[in-house]
Parts: sequence; C-alpha cells; structure tokens
Amino acid sequence: MSFNHISMAAQDWRLQRERFERLFGFRSLRLFTAQPGTPIEGCVSRIRNTPTEWEFLQPDGPASFVQKFLDERGPGLHHLAVEVPDIEEAVAELERLGITPFGGISEDTMWWMAYIHPRDSGGVLWQLYQPRPGTSMNGTQGEAGEIGFRRLDHIALGSPDLEAQAAWQKRVFGMEVEEPWEVPDQGYKGCLMRIPNSEIKFEILEPLGDEGFLQDFLAKRGKGLHHVSCEVESLDLALEAFAADGIEPPGGVGGERWKRNIFLSPRDTNGVLFQLFEEPSA
Repeated sequence: MSFNHISMAAQDWRLQRERFERLFGFRSLRLFTAQPGTPIEGCVSRIRNTPTEWEFLQPDGPASFVQKFLDERGPGLHHLAVEVPDIEEAVAELERLGITPFGGISEDTMWWMAYIHPRDSGGVLWQLYQPRPGTSMNGTQGEAGEIGFRRLDHIALGSPDLEAQAAWQKRVFGMEVEEPWEVPDQGYKGCLMRIPNSEIKFEILEPLGDEGFLQDFLAKRGKGLHHVSCEVESLDLALEAFAADGIEPPGGVGGERWKRNIFLSPRDTNGVLFQLFEEPSA
C-alpha cells in the first residue's frame, strides 16, 4: 500500500482551495464533479515536497454523505486514503482480519474503492482504492505559500487507548511504532508510527488523567483525527504572514519539550487543526 491523500469536507471547496493555496502553497491537480452514486464535487491539490495530496469535498445536494458529515460534525478532516495494488485482494485480507468494509467495493471513473468504517478503525474513515488502468496524475508541485510551508510531517489521532490503536494500525496497515512519550503535566501520552512507503508519520495521542486539551477533544468530538502537523521554513515569518491575514494562533509559540511550534485554530482553517513547527537551526 501507499499513503495517497488527506480529505477534508467543506461547504464551498473553491473558497477552501483558495485559502490553502494562498497560505500553504497547495497547487490544484484535478477537479471532479458529481457522478451517479457519488454526490460530491471538489478538487485534489498537491502538498509541497511530497507525493501526498489534499482533497477538498463539497456536497452535491442535501442527501450527500458529505452534507450529513457537515451537519453532524461541521467542516474539517473527513478521511484518509491509501492506494492498494488489488482492491479485491485488499478487501479479502480485511475480512480475514475480521473487518468488513461497509458498502462493499464501489467505483467511479478513476478508481475502485472500499471503506473501513470509523467504528472499526478507532475513529478514522479509511478509503482503500485501486486506480483504473491508464489513470494519469498531474505532476504539479506545491509551493511554499505565504507562510513558507516546507513539508507535511504527521497526522494525529486522538484515542482513549493508544496501545490498542497502535496494534490495530500495525495489524491492518503494517505501521511500526517509532517513538513513544508521556507528558503527564499536560495530561497526555503518545507515539509516532511509520507509515509503509511514506515519509509521513501517524501519531496517536491518549489522555492521561481527567483534564487537558485531549480530554476536551474526546468529550466533544469522540475518538478520531485530531490535527495535521507541518514544517515551515521560519516560524517567525509564518507568524508575520498570519498576522497580515488577520490570524492569531491561540496559545502563542510553544516548544519547551519539542521544536518551536504553534497551532492554528480550526476557526481560521475551516475546521482543521494545524500544528506548524520549525526545525532548530544548526
């Protein structure tokens, strides 16, 4: 398998794409329109310095599954997608693992697809797909954007049971734990996992105790995707760019235990919590 894209739901994908192109330097690859059985429209954009893509989904009518998602949860991260060499073999392997993809195998003009329900995966909607023969992808590369975006580092999941979730990721996708840690005074522990055939990491966070940001997240949203972490060329320059755009990161600059970093409020990114960090200078 190979990790392909992060998908988000928005009421207006064009406005969302413009915002992310301007700030993060994403560059459009292709557009798609609603098809029979696929009541969505949107586009796919390239993230800088990675083959990974970012997908914007917009509902095509009130009966769309994306509209249901927006009504229940609001705009934000919707699903993660991995490419598999043979969708039928992938589904058969999932069933051998005791996981039945909901809806079976579906298709559109480009892919055959199957989905793992969040209740089976610990809170994440996973899309597995096999591209149709002859499907070509645009090679457009992303740019740095206003904030000096450099690369996508990891995707984080909030879970009440880190060990069980890590075991699931290893069993189903072959991820391996790379780095565990605990931060008792901030009420959480976590680990990074290597995604096969990808430079992007998968982070799992579990609360410790009864209070903290992660406890609040799980109480309000339930287990699921928490944030996306990206490296920027300079955190100070990124802060200047955000200030010029009227965006003030809540909490200011952190980094006592890690690298200098900030978080962007989902209010400023239409539902996605972004962590931005810079590598320490040599």
